[in-house]
Amino acid sequence: MVYMTVKLKDGRVATLDWLREDELPEVVEALNSVIREGKYLFMNSEITDMEQERQWFERGTKEGMLYLTARVEGRMVGGASIHPHTDKSAHVAEFGVYIREGYRDLGLGTALTKTFIEIAKKHGFAILQLSVYDTNKKAFHVYKKCGYRECGRLSRDIKFLDGTYSDRIFMELLLSPV
Repeated sequence: MVYMTVKLKDGRVATLDWLREDELPEVVEALNSVIREGKYLFMNSEITDMEQERQWFERGTKEGMLYLTARVEGRMVGGASIHPHTDKSAHVAEFGVYIREGYRDLGLGTALTKTFIEIAKKHGFAILQLSVYDTNKKAFHVYKKCGYRECGRLSRDIKFLDGTYSDRIFMELLLSPV
C-alpha cells in the first residue's frame, strides 16, 4: 500500500511507502551508492552483512523507528526515517534522509523532510533533530527551508577519506510550543 506519491520537478512521480523487511537489499544497494560517494553519510564502508541489516530493522521497528522508502519508476532512490529517543528525551526523534545521485535537486529531499515533519507531529514528537556536514550546502538549505534552525556545531568533526575536514552542524525543529 502506497503512503503517498510526490510529483518531481522533472515530471516523474516518486512513490513513498513504509519500509518492509523484504526491501532491505534494495535499500542497502541505494545506501551503498551514497556511501561510495564519500561525502554525505557518516559511514565510510559499504553495508555488506544483510543479517546485520535485518537485525537493525527488527530492533529499529521495536524501538519505534518510522522509515519511508522512495521509488521512482520502480527503482529505490532514497529514503528517510525518524528514530525516537528514549526516557527523558522520548519527546525527541532523530531525522535522517538520503537520496541517490541522479535523483537530487528534484524536490524529493524536501518532500521527504516535510512529510516526516507531519508524521512526527502525528506521533506526538515535540522536537526533531538532525546533523548535517557544512559541506552539504543543498541539504542544509532544505532543512532551513523546512523550518529547522542551527543549534550547534562541532568544528572539523568529520574527516573525509581524502583527508579534508567538515564541521558537523546540529539542527532542530520545535514541533510544539514549550
